[in-house]
Amino acid sequence: MKVDTESNVVQSGFRSLASLLAITVVAASGLASAQTTTEEKNSRGIYQIKADKLYLKYPSVTGLNVTAAILDTGIFNHSEFGNRLLTGYNAFDGSTNTTDRNGHGTHVAGIVGAGKDNPATKGMFGVAYNAYLLPVKVLDDKGWGTSTSVANGIQWAVDRRNNPSVDPRFKPFVINLSLGGGFSSTDPAVPALKNAVSAGMVVAAAAGNSGAANPIWPARYAKEPWANGQIIAVGAVDANNVIASWSNRAGDTQKFYLVAPGVSIYSTYVKQNRKTKQYVETYATLSGTSMATPYVTGAVALVKSGWTWLTASQITDILFTSATDLGTPGVDATYGRGLLNLEAALGPLGPLTSPTSSGSTVTVSGTSLAGSAATSTALQAAGRAGLLQVAAFDSYGRDFQVDLAPTVRPATPAGNGLAPMLAAFDAAAERAYSQQNGATLRVAYRSEATRLALGQPAPAPGALGLSDGGFAMSALDAGGREMMFGLSGMAGQSFGLAGELARRGEAQFATALANPYFSLASQHMHAGVGLPLAAGLRVKLGVLVSDPRVPTYDAVPPTSGPRQSMSLAEVSGELDSALWSVGIGRLQESDSVLGTTQMGALNFLGTAGTTVVSAGVAFSPAARLKVGAQYTVGYTGGTANRADSLVSGYTAGRSEAYAIFASLQEPFGRGDSLSVTVSQPLRAVSGAMQMVVPVGADENGSPVMASRSISLRPDGRETRADVLYMSPLNRRAKWFLGLSLRDQPDHDPVAPREVTVAGGIRAAF
Repeated sequence: MKVDTESNVVQSGFRSLASLLAITVVAASGLASAQTTTEEKNSRGIYQIKADKLYLKYPSVTGLNVTAAILDTGIFNHSEFGNRLLTGYNAFDGSTNTTDRNGHGTHVAGIVGAGKDNPATKGMFGVAYNAYLLPVKVLDDKGWGTSTSVANGIQWAVDRRNNPSVDPRFKPFVINLSLGGGFSSTDPAVPALKNAVSAGMVVAAAAGNSGAANPIWPARYAKEPWANGQIIAVGAVDANNVIASWSNRAGDTQKFYLVAPGVSIYSTYVKQNRKTKQYVETYATLSGTSMATPYVTGAVALVKSGWTWLTASQITDILFTSATDLGTPGVDATYGRGLLNLEAALGPLGPLTSPTSSGSTVTVSGTSLAGSAATSTALQAAGRAGLLQVAAFDSYGRDFQVDLAPTVRPATPAGNGLAPMLAAFDAAAERAYSQQNGATLRVAYRSEATRLALGQPAPAPGALGLSDGGFAMSALDAGGREMMFGLSGMAGQSFGLAGELARRGEAQFATALANPYFSLASQHMHAGVGLPLAAGLRVKLGVLVSDPRVPTYDAVPPTSGPRQSMSLAEVSGELDSALWSVGIGRLQESDSVLGTTQMGALNFLGTAGTTVVSAGVAFSPAARLKVGAQYTVGYTGGTANRADSLVSGYTAGRSEAYAIFASLQEPFGRGDSLSVTVSQPLRAVSGAMQMVVPVGADENGSPVMASRSISLRPDGRETRADVLYMSPLNRRAKWFLGLSLRDQPDHDPVAPREVTVAGGIRAAF
């Protein structure tokens, strides 16, 4: 048995391009720790071209239903090939006898597609381990052939591909030529190769083993314009990615030249039993550009199996573009395009975009979905359920599954357990100034400590807020007419049941009883008027406008973010000892829905309107005791999305919140108070975000679209309980002790219960 390794070129002949090193199992060294079985250890080249990475990431991309034609000495029916070895063609006699009695073709075939059956004690596996292998015998048992035999073999593969009666799975898409030899202007291999290119096939050809500056023929045909980039010349590198001394360089074919492992490659083989004279399967370690070429052939089969609609020129361009640059930066005369890199080749190349229902495309990068306290948990749950997984397409039209769930950001913190305690403590420090004409000026503020507990950002320079957290003021004349103004989200001090209690000096309930929709107008400023009516009734008219110059947690410029405003009207009065308030408002949101903001592929541009109704009552059933409750509900109309986006709009929905409180004055001593509040923060009850998204591609590569409805209603329901005790230390100082408990915080049914215990002292100097 002899495999020719001479470097001389015969004018009219072709030869195999390999060197026989051993017919024994040789364990590879320097392998990744993930290679634990003998099969994996013997497949070093797989890891060198990073094919192992893609097997984990794309487990279905294995070469399945793709056929590789191996034009060589034939292929022995090795057990590594299973039932994937097809009936082939003998270019010498036209028969189907493709038995390999040399070993070269079997070795090449193993690198392309030996099975991955994970044996612990023997074997190896090929790059495209589920591909079909089509043997075409164009070299004899000594490893020699002619231009005619090679040309006949190529043409037979082309005819089979063009034959409509052949099962598409068994039509060869890629031809492996681990051979090389003579060339003449009338070489019959040239028209056969041109026919292969016209048939939409890829040809991987060995560059040669003579250490020459240019590849040997037919690999050198890759540079010809008629090759259309569909012929790849392949050189060999060692385990350190250094080009083998004997490998022909890229030379004048550098734009169409790749390198792959070609030194000491272990693969399937055949040997003759000396006693029985029968040929039996075995394994051997060989070197040569013959061994490097099938790595590229297997790579072509992998890419084709993942995206069947890709053309031959697209696949070769993918391999060229994704190769790891070696040697001189850029395409060079030694390494050409560089080392075959399947991890990069099977990953997205260029920006990922997704088609929309309107026919436009959106870029996936930069996508974000920031829910509010009412919607965030439901959106996060939808992400965990896979409802935000979409298909995106790279610059070659390949579809990739992209999970947008990680882009869902939790709601901007509405505050930790300290927030209501500190807010109530702030309210206890409210100042009221009486004038001789009967007018009263009331001023409330939010301290820096409360702002931090609420998780609010510091106002930006020039923003309409105060550095210490915000304020609200109210001027009431002797006739009962009132003017109100405030900054940085303090409307709860002026409107609703909370505002009426604050007007009577009981501002400690302002945070717990504030209209929850006020918080959707982020860091708002507010203004309003109050007028007395007959029969002890009062009417208030007001407006809230979000401050666009206050920075938010959204990744948008402060001048281009969502805008919110709210107009409201309310009537209040007293019935016996009960104080009541009923109000209606209209929340207008620009580019957000219930505080939910979106960017990128989920971008939303539109106007959402929510009608808000609130009712509250407070009364004193006993001396020094006050109890009350407030319920707020909002109805948000359906709205369409004006942006190019995967989100088409929102359906109509309802949301609600409630609070119940009790307060006892001087339960233990002069000037102290004890209050208990039980509440449910704002929660969406119904409504959904509507999406039309690509979920994949059909057999032609066209997007497959699907409609999805993402419910805004969370599965959980937060219930919050706050207990607060306040007492004076002296005329200038007070202290407090509080307990806050949140069950299913943020309406998350699996979130652990939160308990906060805090105390503090405030003194005036």
